[in-house]
Amino acid sequence: MMSGKIQILPEPISQMIAAGEVVERPASVVKELVENAIDAGASEILVELKAGGLQMIRVVDNGEGMTPEDVPLALRRFATSKIREVEDLYSIQTMGFRGEALPSIASVSQMVVKTRVQHAISGAQVVCEGGEIKSISEIGCPEGTEVEVKQLFYNLPVRRKFLRSIRTELRYALQFFLRTSLSHSSITFKFIHDNRLLQELLKTESPLVRIEAVLGRESTDHLQPIAFQEDEVEISGFASLPSISKGNGDGISIYINRRFVRDRIIYKAILDAYRHIIPADRFPIVVLFISLNPSSVDVNVHPAKSEVKFKEPEKIYHSVWAAIRSLLEEKPKSLEGIFPAPKGETFRREKELSFLPFQKSPTFYSTQSEEDRIGPQGVREGEGHRWETMRKFPLRIIGQIWGTYILCEEEGRLIFIDQHAAHERILFEKFKRELENHSLVSEKLLVPILTELSVEESLILDSAGEAFQALGFEIESAGEKLYAISSIPSFVSQNDAKDVVRDILEDLSLLKREGEGSDGLQTLLISLACHSAVRANSPLRREEIEELISKLGPFHYSTTCPHGRPIFFLFPIDELGRQFKRNPIGS
Repeated sequence: MMSGKIQILPEPISQMIAAGEVVERPASVVKELVENAIDAGASEILVELKAGGLQMIRVVDNGEGMTPEDVPLALRRFATSKIREVEDLYSIQTMGFRGEALPSIASVSQMVVKTRVQHAISGAQVVCEGGEIKSISEIGCPEGTEVEVKQLFYNLPVRRKFLRSIRTELRYALQFFLRTSLSHSSITFKFIHDNRLLQELLKTESPLVRIEAVLGRESTDHLQPIAFQEDEVEISGFASLPSISKGNGDGISIYINRRFVRDRIIYKAILDAYRHIIPADRFPIVVLFISLNPSSVDVNVHPAKSEVKFKEPEKIYHSVWAAIRSLLEEKPKSLEGIFPAPKGETFRREKELSFLPFQKSPTFYSTQSEEDRIGPQGVREGEGHRWETMRKFPLRIIGQIWGTYILCEEEGRLIFIDQHAAHERILFEKFKRELENHSLVSEKLLVPILTELSVEESLILDSAGEAFQALGFEIESAGEKLYAISSIPSFVSQNDAKDVVRDILEDLSLLKREGEGSDGLQTLLISLACHSAVRANSPLRREEIEELISKLGPFHYSTTCPHGRPIFFLFPIDELGRQFKRNPIGS
């Protein structure tokens, strides 16, 4: 029998494995160092990055600092000032406690720590490379701690290859920075990237002031305060009214005892509370602070401390649902005429349809040449399988189902059409064709439209600026967080321009997309088509349905929308006969 197969891993390897659990990317380093600064009692925290954190990460705080004797201990695994006994694990009230952050970061970087405690004449400097302490020396430095991390994953080139672009890594770090600042409004936060101040959040005693500084005035104007308590569960924060919603869940921030977490139970409770109040494909803006007895929540289930486990998850779900639902139910039961209709819930009629290609006239697009028109008689030969040319009998429109699907009948089968997916595909092909032919028309606005963007939205806009311009948008900075839209594509109405731009920016968020390297202009075309298309739950007039159907002529039944969702669903009439125990029709 073979022996000696089991071996104790060398310390450098075990450190790198531990680092892999804690340090995923530059944002992970920012997270751990900022949380340490908060636990140190800092009232001011500075985060500085170079090249998205790939080159350098520096976090400076004015907290209590460390003595020269404590500094080398802080770089050893499982060394912590926050736990003394086993019982302490069940009453965690600090941001960090595992004793893994500094040694894990040090093992995969070149780190310099400078620190000084209050009333000390001088401080200490520790230089560490790849987890090995190179030197410890006395140094003059301000009270508090400064940690500088350079060349993250320099000794793990394979791991470094998995990092994304500078802009994407910057956005990950900035997103954590902003979310952390929301739950610690009494601390001043500064964020610098490549010597440029991106965000400065001055300390305030008002959480709403901090939320407005992060989310912007346009969002906070639609927020209402939450105050709820049930037994030991205390919930505060802010939640949006139905008058505003987002295309993704980025507007939901959940905090357990001031620690930002991602929790499916709470997330579901929030969405369930908004069910039937905002459209199913929209998300609220919620900043939720939940205070619990530390013994009723386990924050030790994940190395990065981003997940928690509750002793009574059902109780937490009910409390969150009840807190938000009570806020929403305080408003009049009928919101019509008080709040604007949520996007996608009511089809925009008449003049509001100016950017939708459903017009009263029979002509679908006035810019199309006759040979480009698509209709029952307009299918060009040699273009493969076309549903118009395959029909032996005319397609008969039966009607609309649930304001979302169009039902048609042809010989031998029923055809269900997703109106949003179909319209989205039509618009995408139209926009792409006009872009290729340089026939996109841009409208110069007499009075620019002002809109407020967050720092993250500004970064997205900067990265996609050329693509926006190619489609006819002209958007320029008009001050801090303020942007002026001075030109828009002709098919976008002025009333909708601001919402369209913001919705596109949400879709362009690289944090929510796979395939980051895809063409930016293509992504923008897809997003623009999606937000210009008729929505689900939108009743259509007969002529509008006919116009939509007439434009589907060149598409195969297997065609999808630009996002990959099917447009058509075919249901054979024989299958219907089988369900009713009938013989096939015609037999």
